[in-house]
Amino acid sequence: MAKREGKRAITKKNIRIISLLLLAVAFVITYFSVLTAATPKHYDVKVGETSAYTIYATHSVTDESATEALRDAARAAAQTAYRIDTERIQACMDGAAAFFAELAALRAEADGLRPADVEQAMTAEDWAALLSAEQKASFCAGTQPNLEEAQLCAVLAAGASEIQLMKDLVLPKLETSLGAGLSAEGLSAVKATCVREVNATTSLTAGLKDVAALAINTYMEPTLVVDEEATKQAQEEAAAAVAPVTIKKGETIVERGMELTAAQYAILSDLSLVRAEQSNQPLVFGTLLILLAAFTLFAIYLYFYRTEVFHDTKRMIILTVLTVLTMLIALLCSTLDTRMTPVLIAVMLTALLVCQRTALALSGLFSIALGLMASGTGTALLGMDSFMAVAATLAAGAASVFALRRTQSRAALIAAGAIGGAAASLVVTAVMLMAKEAFLSILVGIGWTMGSSMLSTLLVVGSLSIWETVFDVATPARLSELSNTNHPLLKQLMVEAPGTYQHSVMVAALAEAAAERVGADPLLARVGALFHDVGKLRRPLYFKENQKNGENIHDKLPPLESAQTIIAHQKDGVTLLMRYKMPSAVIRIAAEHHGNSLMTYFFYKAKQAEGDKVQMKSFRYSGNRPSTKESAIVMLADSCEAAVRSLGDTSRDKAEEMVHKVIYGKMTDSDNMMTNAPLTLAEFTEIEKSFLKTFGGIMHDRIEYPDLTEVNK
Repeated sequence: MAKREGKRAITKKNIRIISLLLLAVAFVITYFSVLTAATPKHYDVKVGETSAYTIYATHSVTDESATEALRDAARAAAQTAYRIDTERIQACMDGAAAFFAELAALRAEADGLRPADVEQAMTAEDWAALLSAEQKASFCAGTQPNLEEAQLCAVLAAGASEIQLMKDLVLPKLETSLGAGLSAEGLSAVKATCVREVNATTSLTAGLKDVAALAINTYMEPTLVVDEEATKQAQEEAAAAVAPVTIKKGETIVERGMELTAAQYAILSDLSLVRAEQSNQPLVFGTLLILLAAFTLFAIYLYFYRTEVFHDTKRMIILTVLTVLTMLIALLCSTLDTRMTPVLIAVMLTALLVCQRTALALSGLFSIALGLMASGTGTALLGMDSFMAVAATLAAGAASVFALRRTQSRAALIAAGAIGGAAASLVVTAVMLMAKEAFLSILVGIGWTMGSSMLSTLLVVGSLSIWETVFDVATPARLSELSNTNHPLLKQLMVEAPGTYQHSVMVAALAEAAAERVGADPLLARVGALFHDVGKLRRPLYFKENQKNGENIHDKLPPLESAQTIIAHQKDGVTLLMRYKMPSAVIRIAAEHHGNSLMTYFFYKAKQAEGDKVQMKSFRYSGNRPSTKESAIVMLADSCEAAVRSLGDTSRDKAEEMVHKVIYGKMTDSDNMMTNAPLTLAEFTEIEKSFLKTFGGIMHDRIEYPDLTEVNK
């Protein structure tokens, strides 16, 4: 016993090591695929020299030189901001007021020079004759601006009311015009307008009009000055509004034979396409650490949460092969467009062949790998292409896996793939809209995404049969096809052993309902039940359900021969199912549906005839005890159906009693048929309830019709 336990422990440990080695292989292939896609080709180019290559952008990049040129143009075209200079307005108004004060002082001083005997008002000519040249020059220079001689004489000859009228005309015009904001360009026009309005006044002499014009021309200055801060802000806002010039992935940066400019060299440097002394070590080690972390988390998830997968070598091989195959295809697709992804090949096949939750985790792993691939040089990991690859991969994987939950036909796989592609396309559209991509670019992105998703789905549908056969996996689609009554074995069973066929159909109904109730695979249980007795095709008349006219062939045979013939149907069934290349899960059910139980009827019949010389092992089935839920359920359904059928027309209570007796017997008899079955006591109870419910639907009460011959008499 201890030796057997030690052997089991070693075997389990070896399985863990194999699983880790398989994950290591997947990691290595993934790492080199990502590194190959993310590492750009380097070119030996220099500014001013002719390029020997035509160089394309490995991913979208901003042309900083062209963008800055557009921003400079926008700054230059930005409108200059002005403000009204209140200090200059005040200075102009103060100057004008001082000018009129100087006129008043000049007039007061000149009045002292009037002859005493002159009482009437003096004209301009009188003042011109009265004043000497020195006096005229002194008076003209006493105002700012200086007056001309004619203007001086006009001022001295004017009355106080005329001077006040001139002042009332000039100062308001100055205040209004200056306060409204005068630009240097519009100054002369405003001056001319004001002078024209003054000249139109009839209450002033020509000389005073000249003085008024002098004041206007002198003290009317530009009051709009450049607002440096606001102008600079407007220029920066105009520059910020300029969309960056983007060179998209695949666009030409340098044509072969062209002289390389400094701007082109800067773009090549941003894309890490220039051959320089620095190495790719940051990219190499960064990619290594990210993928190592991702695979480590994936392995931990499998080990702790998907134990049935981690400890199943076949499933781990499938997972590894799918990962390697997908990454190699992804490497090829990356040369076309980052939105073309084969991720649905691995995710959908993993959901069908391995486990749906493992498929969800795998989509997360692929999102990281494809995100690194889409980053181009690895420097744009957070760029649009990379983010879009991560989000689209997660959306496609999750949507397709959820759509596969109830899928039982190959045609439904296409719908699941379309749902995954639609989810990824929606993500691509959203990301490209946020990036303000053109409508045509968005359509192209949707085309790449949806097209690659549907192509991947078609590859899944086309290759699923190969995967099922090579790895011997009973997928829902395959089981659904096997449950079709047009299958050759079922048709043969229907014709050559109709009783066995009806028995198998009944067992299938019982097993399917019970499996669904306890969380087993109902489709596998149904198919296993349909084919569990195909071994009876070799000698159908040796089984009571196929015998006619009340003749029983076993009445003429020795008990041992009868037992050996019936026992052989289990082995014959396995042989027949293998010939038809049935899934091993279905073959296991046929091989275990009787286990190694004893043919009690013929054993005791032989004992009565021969006594203790009869060996019990000659009357036992040669199969193993049920090792799966589905196998155990089919055994119970087979035994219960046969037992209830043997009661004939009986009450429902009798049938319920028989079902309980059979299930309890399988759990407690000396043969221990349920020892290896992974079923709990609670699940056995649920199975019994399910059987009773199914039998209840079949054994419903019916109306007893009268004999028509009696009615017609």
